[in-house]
Amino acid sequence: MNTASAAQKPKRYVKAGPLVAGYVLSQMKPLHPLLPDHVRYSLPVSWNWKMLSTFLGSRRRRVYIDVHTKLDLPPGYQPAVKTDPRWAMSEADIRNFWERGFAGPFKLLEREEMQEVAPRLWRLWERESRIYPPNSYKYVGSTAKSADKTELDNETYARKGLNARDKHLEDDELMALYAHPAIAERMAQLLGPDILLWRSQFFPKYPGMGGTGWHQATSYLNETFRTATLTPRNLRNLFQLTAWVAVSDSTVKNGCMRFIPGTHRELLPMEVEEYDPVKHAGNKHDRFGTKVMRPALGELEKRAVNMEMKAGEFVIFSERTMHGALPNITTDDARLGMSARYIVPDVKIHNPWVLGEGGLSIAYLQIKNLNLDRWKIIQLRGGKKGPMADRVIPLPEGARRCLASGFGVRDAVTA
Repeated sequence: MNTASAAQKPKRYVKAGPLVAGYVLSQMKPLHPLLPDHVRYSLPVSWNWKMLSTFLGSRRRRVYIDVHTKLDLPPGYQPAVKTDPRWAMSEADIRNFWERGFAGPFKLLEREEMQEVAPRLWRLWERESRIYPPNSYKYVGSTAKSADKTELDNETYARKGLNARDKHLEDDELMALYAHPAIAERMAQLLGPDILLWRSQFFPKYPGMGGTGWHQATSYLNETFRTATLTPRNLRNLFQLTAWVAVSDSTVKNGCMRFIPGTHRELLPMEVEEYDPVKHAGNKHDRFGTKVMRPALGELEKRAVNMEMKAGEFVIFSERTMHGALPNITTDDARLGMSARYIVPDVKIHNPWVLGEGGLSIAYLQIKNLNLDRWKIIQLRGGKKGPMADRVIPLPEGARRCLASGFGVRDAVTA
């Protein structure tokens, strides 16, 4: 085989042999307590027959990047809690969310207020993480450099992506934005009275930078790709939502988010391969971390909605909804977004091996053994802590003071 043809051969995201063997063992649940933790939690225990048969039946071309499931509709569309009229959603609003998979945009801050905060948030995104410093994980992916100066190579992409995660745990002002009742109270109307914040992320998109490929998520199987990060009581219920906040104006030209309405009802398989910085240098639409992903959308893509937002606005969505972002085709307009993910308290997060000796492996970033000792869950609303009680902490006093003193809220309901 010559070098050129070898370079063009897609690198498989999943190897069939180990997957099938692991799947068979994963179904022998009485044996699991007898297995060492590093073996037990490396099994594809979150895979189901639909996922395996799709992968093998497509000759390994198509794979579910998260646990395949459908979403059950609620019996009614009344808000789950009563709240201040400023944050109230009507039955029509909630019905619209359930039909589309997203709602908004809503106002978090006035545009001028967010523009005042934005320089500090840019610096926070760029600052080295105190939660996941470089010595807390291993990067095991390709170190090849990108042929396109506007695109990051895989290693830089992975390290910056991880550096952007969970900065709310080290900054009270950012925490206060995510705890703002404009977000938290709307989450409660959709999820229920008890709300936990378990993850956050910055999403910068610089001039010339490619878009974020279409993707869906239910329980974040795409991290370990064996055991899902989130384990709810019932996958068919709505148990997690995301708020995506525009720090700067987010437009079609500088890379706004996109959604395909209605796709939250069932996950779709994807074609996935490793991102090659030479082969995929001109691909500005399908990259997701260190992968290139293409769902079989067909006519669905024609229904895509471009979610333009002014600085200070946010959208709420289910990660089950097919979503992504456009490329930044400008020459001088960097945009910054940030997201927070909220769950109900009866969801288990990670497993004992990941939370302990093994650490977290993130397949789409090619990162292994990420130490999670500094990771915490924030109680934003209600009093239930659930199975993750030992990781749940109250909203820090500094964040409470930020809410009480500014951000357009003097009587925030966050307890």
